[in-house]
This record gives sequence, structure tokens and C-alpha cells, in this order.
Amino acid sequence: MCKVERIIEKHDLPDLNEELRRRHRGGASLRDLEKFINKRVLERSLLESEVALIGDTESIYQILQGDDVGPGRRAEIRSQLNQAGPPVSNVEDDFVSHQTVKRHLQNCLDVDTKRQAQITLDDAEDTVAWAQSRNLSMIENTLNRLHNAGLIDASNVDVTQSIRVTCEKTGKTFHLREFLKQGGCDRDGSTNDTNANSS
Repeated sequence: MCKVERIIEKHDLPDLNEELRRRHRGGASLRDLEKFINKRVLERSLLESEVALIGDTESIYQILQGDDVGPGRRAEIRSQLNQAGPPVSNVEDDFVSHQTVKRHLQNCLDVDTKRQAQITLDDAEDTVAWAQSRNLSMIENTLNRLHNAGLIDASNVDVTQSIRVTCEKTGKTFHLREFLKQGGCDRDGSTNDTNANSS
């Protein structure tokens, strides 16, 4: 079993392979995919620790792995993580390199990493739908944790999410699906103002 497959099993990330395929088809580089996997690992590790986050996953990852972070700040965040959640060394052991990603794509997913990936509207809609589903799951998980901790009453709630795109040139706002269907901002002549700004 390759390292990425072990990570998927260890951190319960059953959708990771499909998302790697989507992102690769959309033009993501191997280093983009490396960061994506590592952030998912960090995110899951923080959630599994069931402690209050000391920052969002993106900022924590940048501090741990970024080139423009001072050693003092990195040592500070590592100390906080070691005290509040999973040992940083354990989390970082599960981080992957872009070469590991390349081998996983080629050997496990049968993806040709040499070809130039192209994105389609269907790929974009699939990726957005996946991202929405994941965000909703994260929000629901956070609300459940707050409810279980007695901090809020969230025993019977329904979380929804709507994505809209606003064109700066015209000031019109569209639901994302309509925005993609009509071809973006510069092709909105066939859509009237009432429909464009409706909720």
C-alpha cells in the first residue's frame, strides 16, 4: 500500500482520490496537489484531536511549511499544537512530497501526469459541488461539537450554503450555476436584471 493510500485509511479520507483526479483534470500541478493533501491531513488531525483550533488550517500549514515564516513563530505554533492537539511530528510524518503525489497518480490511480490537463465546465461544477459538500460537513461537525460541549443549542438545525458571483463591471449577481451556464460576466446580455439579482 502506497503512502497516500495509508493516509486515506488512517485519516478516513475516502473522497481524496476522486478529488485528486478532479484537481489534476482542472490543471492543478503536482505541488498544488501536494499542498492539498497535506492540508487535508492537517485538517483531519486537528478535527480528530477534538480541541479548539488555534487558527484556520491554511494559516497553520503556512506557518509550519512556509518559507517566509520566522523560526520563532514556527516554534510557537508547534508548541501550541503539541500542547493542544496531536504531536506535530506525527502529523508531519504523514505529509507527502510532490514526487509521492506523482507516483500515487501514476501507479495507484493510473493518471498520466505528463499530459496537459484541461478543465471543463462539468469538471468545475463537480469540484464546486464537492467543495460545498465538504464545507457543509465541516460546519455541521463544528456545530455538533459546540452543541455537545453545551455552548449552543444545535440539536435540530439544517445548514445550507449558496454561492453567488458578482461581476464588478455590471454590478449584477448570479448564482454560480447560472454564471457558468451563461459563460461568465461578458455574456450576460440575455439574462435580465430581475433574474440576475433574484435569490
